[in-house]
Amino acid sequence: MTKRIVSLLFCILFVLSSCLLASCGDDNETSGDVAAETKGFLEAKNWGGVEVNIICRNAGETSYITYQADAEEPSDEPVINAFYRRNQFIKDNYGIDINVVTPESGSDPITMLRTDMQSGNNEYQAIIHPIHSVAPLASDGLLTDFNSLTNGYIRLNEAHWDQALIRDVVINEKVFFLNGDALVQDDESTWVMFFNKDLIDQHGLDNPYELVYNNQWTIDKMYEMLKNVELTHGTVKSYKPEDGDQWGMVVQSYDFYQFMMGADQRMIDNSGEVPVLRIEEQENVTTFNQIADWFIFDSKNIGVADFHGRWDSGVYEQEVQIFANGNALFMPNNISTVGGQGIRESEINYGLLPMPKRSDLQEKYTSGINAYHCDVICVPMTNVGEKLDATCYALEAMAFFGKQLVTPEYYDRTLSHKRLKDDDSVEMLNIIFGNRIYDMGSVLNFNAGTESEGTLYFYTDLLGDKSNNIISWYNTRKGVYQTGIDALIAQCY
Repeated sequence: MTKRIVSLLFCILFVLSSCLLASCGDDNETSGDVAAETKGFLEAKNWGGVEVNIICRNAGETSYITYQADAEEPSDEPVINAFYRRNQFIKDNYGIDINVVTPESGSDPITMLRTDMQSGNNEYQAIIHPIHSVAPLASDGLLTDFNSLTNGYIRLNEAHWDQALIRDVVINEKVFFLNGDALVQDDESTWVMFFNKDLIDQHGLDNPYELVYNNQWTIDKMYEMLKNVELTHGTVKSYKPEDGDQWGMVVQSYDFYQFMMGADQRMIDNSGEVPVLRIEEQENVTTFNQIADWFIFDSKNIGVADFHGRWDSGVYEQEVQIFANGNALFMPNNISTVGGQGIRESEINYGLLPMPKRSDLQEKYTSGINAYHCDVICVPMTNVGEKLDATCYALEAMAFFGKQLVTPEYYDRTLSHKRLKDDDSVEMLNIIFGNRIYDMGSVLNFNAGTESEGTLYFYTDLLGDKSNNIISWYNTRKGVYQTGIDALIAQCY
């Protein structure tokens, strides 16, 4: 799926009129305004009020995570309200009641689903959960292969499903994970580069938007620019936002991996018959060295949060606050950071960019996802028969009508309500989402039974050790990684 920004122009009048109806609190106006938009959907069918239970994690009132499956009532928040209207339309017109189930305290969605499958109750028809956490279910042979379905209700080639996910994380022609316009958390978890427009102007630096358009937004160009922004008030560079020291860029350990993804350097080559490790390929090693030289050793211009405290000590929040205070030129992060308190309450003038290329020879800009938070939809193997058919019909409806009702509202909110008001921001998001990629190395975290020793942690461990010797580091681990790959092959090939 590519959630193309250009679709806004097509949908905006329809969406705005729909929102006016919803904001008036008239719950009965949730179906008529999209009745004309059913062209291209499946053959109409009434499922007689069947309930489809979807397990989701409970992430609190300020997150879309639960609402993207089922918002139970109208909301003043436009995206949540769009989810509500979508599900109401599906219920009113097709007789499917989509019901979200969240775990009680002390439990989690994966455990709930495994327990349900073992008991044979078949209480849950689908799960929406971060891809890194749900991937072991596929490795254990517990998920339905969407490619094997014969009911014709889920159309994998349609644009409302994320085609990058289907392309990059296919396992022996099996498709176990879906996202796209049914959700927004996949977009929220996409990695982007924040930049401070005021500091660009203040230091007379090149316009980053023009660099992107002219194929000049590269790792080297970014580093050249960020070295112009530096200010240290004391004898030691401070990472405390209140001290006001300025950085060319503030980052966290996971950004190292995301720079590699921006350089189109996956850990796993999944283009052949089986997944193959490619970390020691020369192109990957050269790109790593290009980044490591400044990421690890330039403590004057680049503030790595993890070098100033543990990841759970508040340094990640400090990183965002430094940028929000106007004291960093660049900051890579999830796009969801736009809606976080630090940026939301900030006075700075900022924009978004795709992650930089490794060089102008790279074919296109590529943006990775946060495997810890990027949600996907999966269906357990225990969901069979008519219930499976109803589930597939419901998921297709969630994606098809999500593209019409939710996606334009999400983009409009991101652009208009979060101060990304220039036309270039629209095009940047178009590039970012249009070139999203997935890496099986982070998604499946290949290991020999100990998660923390898996491929997902390769670059963060390297950074934590402040090591720039990628080959020796890899040589001590590739046997563990290959064990994980071999286990997947044995199960799924």
